Amino acid sequence: MTGTRATLFFDVNETLSDLSTVADAFESVGGDRSLATVWFATLLRDAFALTTAGSEASFPELARNSARGVLGGRDLDRGLDDAVDAVLESFSHVDVHSDVVEGIRALREAGHRLFTLSNGPTATAERLLGDAGVLIAFDELLTVEGHTPWKPAPAAYLDAVARTSTTGPAYLVAVHAWDIHGAAQAGLSTAWLNRTGSPYPAHFTPPTITVATIGELARQLDEAP
Repeated sequence: MTGTRATLFFDVNETLSDLSTVADAFESVGGDRSLATVWFATLLRDAFALTTAGSEASFPELARNSARGVLGGRDLDRGLDDAVDAVLESFSHVDVHSDVVEGIRALREAGHRLFTLSNGPTATAERLLGDAGVLIAFDELLTVEGHTPWKPAPAAYLDAVARTSTTGPAYLVAVHAWDIHGAAQAGLSTAWLNRTGSPYPAHFTPPTITVATIGELARQLDEAP
C-alpha cells in the first residue's frame, strides 16, 4: 500500500444496500416501483423533523408508518396492513450493490479500518454484510441509536470518531449528499459514492472525493500521498 491508512465510516441504507428489492415489493402489492423512493424519502424527512424537534426517531417505527402513508388510499391487491408487511419484509432481505463485496475486500486488504455508521439498527447491517460475506471485513458496526441524534447532526459523526478511538484520516462514505454535508461540518473527510452520475447539490459542502464505485475509492486512497 502506498497511500495513508484511513478510518472509513460507511452509511448503510442505499450506500451499501440496493433497495431495488423494496421497489419490487411495492410493485407486487399493486403500487408503483417509484413508491420505494417516496417511502424512503418520507422516512428520512420525518426522522429529520423529529430529531430537529428534540424527539427520538425510531427507524423501524418510521419505516412502518411511512409505508402506511405511501400505500394508503391506493388500489392494492391486498389489505393495507398486509401490503405494509410485504414491503417491510422485503426491506429485511435487500442485497448489497454489485460493487460492494470487491470494494470492501480491497479496502480491508489495503489496511484501512472499516466501520458502518447507520441511522438504523445494527442488526440490519449485520444481516446485510453477513449475507454478502464481508461482515468480517468490518471492525465494528455502529448506529446512532442510543448515542446521538440521527445523522446528519454533527454529533453523530463526532461520537463515531470518539467511540472508535480514531486518529489520522477519517472519511464518511455515503451516497447521500446530506450525509456528506453533515460529516464535513463535523470535520471529517468525505467520499461521495455517485453510482448514477448525478450532479452534486451545490447547497451542500462538496465531498473530498467523488467515486462511482467502492473499488474506485480503494484505488484513490491507495494512490493518496
